[in-house]
Amino acid sequence: MQIYAPFTVDGVPPLGTYGTGSLAELAELKECRMNLILGAHAQVDLSTPEGRFCRENGIKVMYHLTQHLYGNPQLAEAIDAAQTTIPLARVPQARRDSHLIEIEGERIRYREMTDSALVGCERGVDGTAAAPHHRGIILFWPEPLEAEVARVKDSPNLWGYYVLDDSPGDSISALRGMYRAIKRVDTAAHPVCAGYGGAAAIHNFGPGVCDMMLIYFYPCMEGGYVRSFVTQETQWLLSRARERVPGIPFIGVYQGFWGIAGYPDIPVTPHQLREQMEDFVRDGAAGLVAFTARSKARGDSFDGWNARADLREEMRRINDEIRATGGLTVPPEPPELASLRIQPVGFWERPLPIPGLVTAWHVIGPFKDVEKKMLEAAFPPEREINLDATYDTAKGPLRWQVFSHEDVYQLNGVLGGDPIYPEEWQQELMNVTAYLTCTVTSPREQEVVLRVGSDDDAILWINGREVWRHDGERGILRDQDTARVTIAKGRNVFLMKLYNRRDMWGASLRITDEAGRAIDGVTISPASADVIPA
Repeated sequence: MQIYAPFTVDGVPPLGTYGTGSLAELAELKECRMNLILGAHAQVDLSTPEGRFCRENGIKVMYHLTQHLYGNPQLAEAIDAAQTTIPLARVPQARRDSHLIEIEGERIRYREMTDSALVGCERGVDGTAAAPHHRGIILFWPEPLEAEVARVKDSPNLWGYYVLDDSPGDSISALRGMYRAIKRVDTAAHPVCAGYGGAAAIHNFGPGVCDMMLIYFYPCMEGGYVRSFVTQETQWLLSRARERVPGIPFIGVYQGFWGIAGYPDIPVTPHQLREQMEDFVRDGAAGLVAFTARSKARGDSFDGWNARADLREEMRRINDEIRATGGLTVPPEPPELASLRIQPVGFWERPLPIPGLVTAWHVIGPFKDVEKKMLEAAFPPEREINLDATYDTAKGPLRWQVFSHEDVYQLNGVLGGDPIYPEEWQQELMNVTAYLTCTVTSPREQEVVLRVGSDDDAILWINGREVWRHDGERGILRDQDTARVTIAKGRNVFLMKLYNRRDMWGASLRITDEAGRAIDGVTISPASADVIPA
């Protein structure tokens, strides 16, 4: 299967790795026939041993610029277009030499940054317009980034820039500022790349953020190796991304390590490595990058792909084939993956509608389960669905709100607390319940398949009858469970009760036929058009 690669390394799709970029690692990249390292100054500077090695062996550098985003302060409060003192949150101890920031395209010069504010601000400078800005936006300093890009842009080792490594908060304004600054200074065709590793991260994606995505969903989890996780989540993430930027290319980041904190000590096998790479190519990846190169023998805290001779040999074989043919031999998709497919095989520009997806829900909560009864704790929406009612919740009096399926998949984002200090409200979301409801109208009585996901416990009722239940703590996956049910002709009221034990929580639902296709004539309310933008 040919690889669609709009950005190549000397005519070859990007084949690389995350890592430290040491000489020992670079030698292992060469052994594995890789051509790209996510690196820093040492790898682009021809006066260093690392830079010379890259130059001599055709290894290019995706240059880290993430330090210009992570650790930056946020707006502590919403500001209007006239304020000259701007309140800040999460102000770092180190201060930047530059006194010019950018927020949502507006440039602001300031006299001083204190521990809590920018003081003496001149708004709308450098030909930009002063404007109001909402709370929580991460600030961006354009001048230091522009200076760094100017230093590296002419290196023959430079391939592109890396600006995001998953989601640090409300950073889309900063990312767009970074993209504009890079393109102002570097007029060559060096792609700007951004990494996305979860459903929440897509909030920081849109036009003017990057030229290419790096997508990573690692299949070695607490329950062991889950192959379907990678292709399934990649398709869902791309569906949302390509609604915003049709045809945005992506590099698939495959898991080549084990034993890191948060993951079990389950070795990644050469077969599993190949499966990940095959699945990314089947989903239309424009390149393949490993996470990550590490070695306990060289003092690292865990071993990466490069610590195993059998993994290195498998990667060498795969990369040799891609270098020789521009593609990878990919077997027919296994039935268990084909049944989860929501988009075409290979590269595609615009997403197809996701079959049977409940795209929006009425949502109320969170309700605090003080006695820790979990799903047995009952709250008023369970006794009567009244969309006009106001309920006492853990966040005070609230009414039902319409949220998109994206928000429901990651309920922390909409039912959580302060977006600036999420660690302070994590406790508030332990042992809480939310209710989700929608109405499904069918032209006839018929059997359907419910494809449900939940984090954590959940019950689903249709017209007051329990049709599906999950008890237990787990992370959410799309289509985790299936239930075959009969829906009535006409109106069917779906009510889901979702319980969070700790950390993240969310839910998803598709209503399909046995083959996973949408069912003719079935309509669902509310719809995505009913969601009120935040």
